[in-house]
Amino acid sequence: MTQNNRPKISIYIATSIDGYIARKDGSLDWLDRVGGFDEDYGFQKLLDSIDAVILGRNTYEVAASVHDWPYKGKRIVVLSNNSLQTVREEAELFRGDLTQLASQLHSDGIKHVWIDGGVTISQFLDLQMVDSMTLSVIPVMLGSGMSLFSKISKELPCRLVSSQSYPSGLVQLNYEITKSEN
Repeated sequence: MTQNNRPKISIYIATSIDGYIARKDGSLDWLDRVGGFDEDYGFQKLLDSIDAVILGRNTYEVAASVHDWPYKGKRIVVLSNNSLQTVREEAELFRGDLTQLASQLHSDGIKHVWIDGGVTISQFLDLQMVDSMTLSVIPVMLGSGMSLFSKISKELPCRLVSSQSYPSGLVQLNYEITKSEN
């Protein structure tokens, strides 16, 4: 699927130095290590640039539990095979082929999508539908937890577009996913 018949698809996610996006129990308390620096690490810029968010089930369940819904004004699509039967009013549930979802979003006028959630990110990477990836590396090693990437069936070349370090110790890496010919 070329980018001509789908929206631009971006990843923006925090990871520990050793590649985990959450503790084994799903908690994200370790992200607080870089809080309180009056810096949003480009998050508002991302939100301003997107029309829609595609969330994996686990990520949705965490987001749905917070008091202040972080995706106001954005189209929200939640992926779930069968374990999730309903989602909040502001979101829609999707089960099916991700390439069809991307085509439908494109047909609906969606131009830029942020995908979030470890399994979801890996699924989109495996389908070679990701255009850019921003990894915010938090200065901590968790030792175990939920991995940022799960199985991807082939090598995906990336080009570093920029990197920035912050006073908090966070290092942000911005990549373009280069399209392989395979």
